Amino acid sequence: MDKVLIVDDDAQLLLILTEALGKYSGKFKVMTVRDGLAAIKAMQKEHFSLVVTDIQMPRVNGLVLLAYMARNFPETPCIVMTGYGTPGLEKRLARDSLYYMAKPFKLSEMAEAIISHLDQHIMLGGTLTGVSVTGFLRLVEMECITCLCEIKSADGEKGYLFFNGGALYNAFYGELRGEDAAIRLLKMNGATIRYKKPPQKKINRQIKRDLSALLAEAEGV
Repeated sequence: MDKVLIVDDDAQLLLILTEALGKYSGKFKVMTVRDGLAAIKAMQKEHFSLVVTDIQMPRVNGLVLLAYMARNFPETPCIVMTGYGTPGLEKRLARDSLYYMAKPFKLSEMAEAIISHLDQHIMLGGTLTGVSVTGFLRLVEMECITCLCEIKSADGEKGYLFFNGGALYNAFYGELRGEDAAIRLLKMNGATIRYKKPPQKKINRQIKRDLSALLAEAEGV
């Protein structure tokens, strides 16, 4: 039977979801944990067909969990719960292999989303992919996160994107800096991502365009 892992630091929400989703126990079982670290430990012990996670959590946040999943469980689909949302964001994230639900949501909508993802996974024979690099970066922007994202290509080349309050401030790739470095990193094929805490030293802003514009250029749109 399919197992669904739900990750959120809100104990009351977890209790409500567990009780509401109990009526679907014939289709899937639910396990809940309170942060990303507990989720990572759970995934190391058993297989989950789907992960549902919040982003803003103590200890280990949802971005760290998504980065871990992208590297170690790229085939596991994920639904992101967030308190943020902008017009058109859902379509952009869906295009980037990431499904999100803005809080507050109806319990019936969450149940339908879970069942839909599980059915897709079965129909596609296990080829449904999880979190993409682009989807991950859009979440950093949407959640106004300050962090350093390591982007690594399949052949080992790597660089960094620095976000300050969700805005892409700078990028580093070899001797390249700023927009040129960002475009090279966003064009990488088969890239993986690692979430890192921001450096203590100040990083000056060298990128003026927003993430969507850079992604469009990298994709040749």
